[in-house]
Amino acid sequence: MILFMILFIVAIFSSQLEMISPVLGYINEIIVVGFAGAALIQVFFLEKAREKAMDGWILLSLILCSAFFLVAFIPNLFGGAHNTILMQVYTFFGMTKFLILFYSGRILVKGMDFRATIPWMKRLAWLFTILCYLAYILNIAITFMVPFDIRFGMPTYSYGFGHPAPFSMVVMIFTILLVFFSLLENKRLPYLYLMLNLGLIFTAGRSTAIGIYLCLFLLLLLFPYIKRIPSYLYIVLGAFLAWFSWDRIMNQFGAGNTEARGVLLRTSVDIAKDHAPFGAGLGMFGSHASRLHYSPLYYEYQLSRVWGLSSLNPTFITDSYWAMIIGETGIFGSILLILLFIVTLIAMIRSTSGNFKMKLIVAFPFIYALCTSPVDTLLVSGSVVSIIMAVLYMMALSRTEPSSGG
Repeated sequence: MILFMILFIVAIFSSQLEMISPVLGYINEIIVVGFAGAALIQVFFLEKAREKAMDGWILLSLILCSAFFLVAFIPNLFGGAHNTILMQVYTFFGMTKFLILFYSGRILVKGMDFRATIPWMKRLAWLFTILCYLAYILNIAITFMVPFDIRFGMPTYSYGFGHPAPFSMVVMIFTILLVFFSLLENKRLPYLYLMLNLGLIFTAGRSTAIGIYLCLFLLLLLFPYIKRIPSYLYIVLGAFLAWFSWDRIMNQFGAGNTEARGVLLRTSVDIAKDHAPFGAGLGMFGSHASRLHYSPLYYEYQLSRVWGLSSLNPTFITDSYWAMIIGETGIFGSILLILLFIVTLIAMIRSTSGNFKMKLIVAFPFIYALCTSPVDTLLVSGSVVSIIMAVLYMMALSRTEPSSGG
């Protein structure tokens, strides 16, 4: 339990650690591999003891992931691989590490009692928010934080995370955790904390994150008055999110967008059509491997002329998660990955004890990652590790009675 919590906190702040030293950026990959190895060992001993370690959800995910593996590697086998087998495997690992971590962690946290950690996590969440506000206020008097860009007419900040996206994700995780603790302990929702973190999300300037946070906030305001969320409310909240983020969506997907992310998304669809149905292959488009060994597709589709996508300046090649999935794995791969998302989301909900409110809050970090995936790379970055660990942590707590302290 102690090791899990240490790794969880390290994963939450891994983006800041990477800013200290790039080598520390591999911590998340090490966590995933470590979880997978530990889970395999535990499954072996559990099976020896004739205890059921694997259920239908794990088996279904294994089948879908195996099919996804075949679809992803077929173009490299028969089309002539541009990248090394090691880089292909690393790319596939990046696409599926959320699955590896979730199902490995689901086995490992079974029976763990995290009740004693609740007071500590509450203190850490409040300390994080207070320190961020102190930094923001101090920055007004003495400028020491470098603005990331200008959004809503004001400078935005990443608070040492390297990018506002992982910072927004951490704010969301701490918010969800405190809401979850309130539901678990049957206490009043932390409205003050919710308001404070809404302010932090605005200072990061990520419009999609702000829209999702506002939807969550509106949903939580209705929680005390409803026993079950009616279907139309999801439609209303979805419409609100689409309206709030419409300019952002049009900017990314519109034909007039000449920025790297928009160009990547549109080109990925062309690549999927030209290399139907399996895509161009791993390490060929939108992935870190295609940047390290500059893919010939960027020349073929005239992307080498786009600022941030050229061989001399490939900074933004990995800016779009779905561009990578669509371009490298094609129609079949995209469909299989969507099915894996759905199965994993259902497994999260069914593995959580409690009413629908508890289940929704536990799954919300993963829902957040899915909602931001069209305009962000959170699902393939190290940040997804902290999201899955937060889900695993809450799943385990939902199956135990809360302690009296905290």
